[in-house]
Amino acid sequence: MAETIDEQVSVNLLFNHIKRSAAPTSLYWRGRRYTITSVGLHHTTREGRTLLHIFSVTDGTTAFKLELNSETLGWRLLEIDAQA
Repeated sequence: MAETIDEQVSVNLLFNHIKRSAAPTSLYWRGRRYTITSVGLHHTTREGRTLLHIFSVTDGTTAFKLELNSETLGWRLLEIDAQA
């Protein structure tokens, strides 16, 4: 079952100019680095005028739901699910 976290995190993002795609490659949360092995769903939503990018990713063991705020370029870890 997913646990709501809603904390700021640091994320490394890789942009591929040929494929015109962007994907998180690792995240840093509570002093630990998680290497992202797979990106599942990516979608956008709006909170007022602010565009938010939502990424569902996994490190092979744990699933994470990340949010990128396109106005502040800040990342938040929204949910974590250790059953992945």
